[in-house]
Amino acid sequence: MRVVVVIALIACGCGSPHPIETTQGPPAPLVARPAGADDVVVATVNGKPVWGSCVTVQAARGATKQAALAQCVDFELLAQRAAANATDGEVRLATRTAMVNALVAHDYEAGYTQPSQFGAFWTAAYKKGEFRYRHENYRASTYVRIPVAAGAPPEVDAAAKAKAEQIAQAVAPETGLLGDSLLALAQAAAPGTKLDHEDVSAYRAGALDNNYAKALFALKDIGRATGAVRTKWGWDVIVWTDDVPAADPPEADVIAGLLPDVKVAYFGHWVEGIARPLGVQVTYDKDNVAKLEDLP
Repeated sequence: MRVVVVIALIACGCGSPHPIETTQGPPAPLVARPAGADDVVVATVNGKPVWGSCVTVQAARGATKQAALAQCVDFELLAQRAAANATDGEVRLATRTAMVNALVAHDYEAGYTQPSQFGAFWTAAYKKGEFRYRHENYRASTYVRIPVAAGAPPEVDAAAKAKAEQIAQAVAPETGLLGDSLLALAQAAAPGTKLDHEDVSAYRAGALDNNYAKALFALKDIGRATGAVRTKWGWDVIVWTDDVPAADPPEADVIAGLLPDVKVAYFGHWVEGIARPLGVQVTYDKDNVAKLEDLP
């Protein structure tokens, strides 16, 4: 029963970190900390405190106050034993991991919450990522194209146009068109004709060929096709397949959306900022690093 109790204590957050990969280092003591300024020491174990907050947590799980106190004392005894045995690699790793997680949680996760704290890194990330939240209307599309090489004779262009118009006429009555259905209809309408076909991700009008964009954004319904459209590469018939409405959320929403990814990306810079004033130097054994590729 006592072993189960200790596991419950760890699960409740009374001193267990979420494990992360780290390197082994010198032992670190597992000393219980108060839950707040009003926490009280209810017992000591070899001079180390057992806090009232621990007893409160265990009592909330159904134990009597006396049982809860005994459980917390047991936990402190085991914590001290773990610290005393920290010459063991696994225990040493656990205690070091606890320290690392506490530092990251307090100084980074809870400490970096405002754009100004990231300096120029935030400015660059904002400029690069703002479009994901604040943007004009994007449309996705698919096309079939009769390619016309640059500088092709007029008669070649005219023949391609005639084929494209033939395809456009065949698909004009259709609704709910998708890429595969457009291609199948085009092949049936112009058998033997060389056709290019591609599904195009959602883009704003200004990022597309001008004639392509005008025709696509003139369509009234998703799943409908344009007429024959002369683009830079030939004669196209285009279908509107998906829509991303324009968005202009408040600045607070843009910041909230960008912040998690910025924190992930900035973490390495934060670590470098800690190491630099300490004069920490990192060297790598290139031969052994190369051997990592052969590991299972």
